[in-house]
Amino acid sequence: MQVAVQHELIERFRKLAEAKSTQLSDGPQKLPASEYTSSEQLEQEREILFRRHPVVVALTADVPNPGDVLATHIDGVPLLVTRAKDGRARVFINACRHRGAPLVEPDCRRTGARNLSCPFHAWLYALDGKLMRRPIAQEYFNGEPSNLKEVSSDEAHGLILARLDGAPVDANAYLGRLSEDLDSFGLANFHHVETRKAIQHSNWKMIVDTFLETYHVFSLHNSSISRLYHSHPQLFDAFDQHCRSIGVRKSIDDIGEDRSTWQFPPHATIHYFVFPNTLVVHQLDHFEVWRIFPHEEPGSALVETSIYAPEPPNDDTIKKWILNLDILMQVTGQEDFPMCKKIQAGLDSGGVDSLVFGQNELGLIHFHEQIAEALCTVNSGTNR
Repeated sequence: MQVAVQHELIERFRKLAEAKSTQLSDGPQKLPASEYTSSEQLEQEREILFRRHPVVVALTADVPNPGDVLATHIDGVPLLVTRAKDGRARVFINACRHRGAPLVEPDCRRTGARNLSCPFHAWLYALDGKLMRRPIAQEYFNGEPSNLKEVSSDEAHGLILARLDGAPVDANAYLGRLSEDLDSFGLANFHHVETRKAIQHSNWKMIVDTFLETYHVFSLHNSSISRLYHSHPQLFDAFDQHCRSIGVRKSIDDIGEDRSTWQFPPHATIHYFVFPNTLVVHQLDHFEVWRIFPHEEPGSALVETSIYAPEPPNDDTIKKWILNLDILMQVTGQEDFPMCKKIQAGLDSGGVDSLVFGQNELGLIHFHEQIAEALCTVNSGTNR
């Protein structure tokens, strides 16, 4: 994060704290329970947000070198991210053009790959998607599509974005004002450590919600991280569809008046939300990345949590990074997500017809406004 930006944010925090206030929206927002329970709403979100919209599919750190391959997905659509000899990251449907067999098992990673071989009939593909060989049956498929089906994608500022509907992706333009922050941390130079997946029993948007406000820290986390973080004031900035939300550590109270000492790391956890479903979180000396998807029904979500280190993990450092991930999963898994599950159960029961976001919950208001706008924009016949 640029020094001038850090100083502006710290000054903003100090003024709000002195006034015993926080950033506020123009007014509270009321949201019908159906936003979290409606099958029709979920169907629209899956079609528009996850199939007609750019989505973070990987980080540069997942496929940093030629020969690297990652099997991943967007909302269940199986994808391959590869980096060929030309250094370009590409995204393909993870299915052989013969009978649709996956070339790489889900969630698998490969390094130093020279090509991709289908396990069913051994059709061989280059990492740029071109078919190299059809063993025994080269002449039997004339005229049929042969190369892997490529998905529109682009890479910028440490993120690889893809779009399933075939429309072009301009990652630099899409990320917009998030770009300077991501570059200032050198996100593209980080290294993947581990990724974990879990099914949570709440709507996917409710999982996102819990990361976009610090109002709950003093109460929900009163036996864990509340001793480390201010719950109030909260710092928030909207960047078009995306946003930045900052959890300020209490250690910032001791930095004094000398502006040369004013810096956020290590005095803050910075959440960058990349619409529609990805959180890139700078935490002291590493990044945590959350990709959050709908699961089988409105009341369930697939949550993927990854940790990225500033240096390649080795025998001396791996325990540190895994411990960081364990702590993160413990706090969210024992405090945040169980609360989400309870709220979802109340909404599903029909006993709660609406929720309200206060003026101090700017991140939630912004997120849900952007969803409503995206759905409305497509339904009205235009697209971003």
